[in-house]
Amino acid sequence: MSPTPAPSPGHRPRALDVTLWVLQWGLGLSLVAAGSLKLALPWEQAVQMFPWAADVPVLFTVTSILDVLGGLGVLLPSVLKILPKLTVVAAIGVVVLMASAVVFYLVRGEPCEVIPNIALAVIAAVVAWGRGLGAPITGQLSEPIPLTGPLPEANPPAGMQIFQLPTGSYLTRGAFAVRGGSFGERRHFASTAVLVRHPKGDILIDAGFGAHAEEHIALLPSFRRSPHELGATASQQLEAAGYDRSDLSGVLLTHSHWDHVSGLDSLDVPIFLTAEEAEYAAAAKDDPVFEAVSAGHEIREYSFDGPEYLGFPASHDFYGDGSVVLVPAAGHTSGSIIAFVTVPSGQRYAFIGDLTWQLDGVTGRLERPLLMRMLADSSAKQVRADLSRIIAVASRVQVVPAHDARGYAGIPQLVAAEVTP
Repeated sequence: MSPTPAPSPGHRPRALDVTLWVLQWGLGLSLVAAGSLKLALPWEQAVQMFPWAADVPVLFTVTSILDVLGGLGVLLPSVLKILPKLTVVAAIGVVVLMASAVVFYLVRGEPCEVIPNIALAVIAAVVAWGRGLGAPITGQLSEPIPLTGPLPEANPPAGMQIFQLPTGSYLTRGAFAVRGGSFGERRHFASTAVLVRHPKGDILIDAGFGAHAEEHIALLPSFRRSPHELGATASQQLEAAGYDRSDLSGVLLTHSHWDHVSGLDSLDVPIFLTAEEAEYAAAAKDDPVFEAVSAGHEIREYSFDGPEYLGFPASHDFYGDGSVVLVPAAGHTSGSIIAFVTVPSGQRYAFIGDLTWQLDGVTGRLERPLLMRMLADSSAKQVRADLSRIIAVASRVQVVPAHDARGYAGIPQLVAAEVTP
């Protein structure tokens, strides 16, 4: 049964938000158009249209430039959600600029020019108040309505277990990890495989770094290579724990990027992925690692043949008992998936791959920074929609972003004593 949405008190007034957007666009475009027109006019024509320009030509040029900058300042920070508080600063600046223009025209005895400037000053003041207090742009996703009601039925078998197999990490600047992160902050991006032990056959969710990870990194464009630390591969950890390789039925990929597939180089098992992801991987010229490591592996494609699941439009029940349910999340790559896993204790996990790289994306409702969305995501709009779906259920499942070690808290590592028949 699908969860039932419950009203949330956290939403800001929709009418106010829409009104402010209309005012921002109107004010911003008016100022940019007016300033650009004045700057583009031949001087003789400018003097005819604005007689005062002949008396104070420098002021004419300066105020034209300020009009353009004020218009852009009112719009761009809010639209791009980059330092959105600058919208308030710009709007206050426009109020000051228009008030100065009113005084200027009154001193010159040109009262007919006063009214348009008063109107723009009032609009700018409303925008400054609205984006400062009434309906501020925070850079966050809108708060989704939490999903309530019973969770989908799951009947994990008694012998089912999950383990984390950390294979290393690489460093990324906080400013590239999550919106609002600092350039001075260094984030360790985990590369971890997850072993799901199930009587119908075990799987790994992603493969982590492989034995030839250094060679795989060398295949990437230089801007994608980061300082990194390599640990034991998933294969080596299985071997050290005395794991019976015949129990492993395959590797289930959240998506095909190199840091999720590198470990396939030492795992001779089938690969489970969607047809869309196989197509994406084949066309990914800047990331040829999957093509290199998947050679010789059996590819098993699956489709989403099941009903809606936790807000996602379709699903695939991997084992048929609700213990591992896959849903489409085709935003980061065109075939990305999320794996919902339920263990016998009733604990539920959402292994979300790279829907967000860090838990901050869920707890703070934060997207990737704009540049990273442009470089890393196939569809930022789809990522945004799926991230909102995950945020809506985050209080009821343990969300595990692939690259945040904090998400794996409580999931045991694989040791020999814990490998049961």
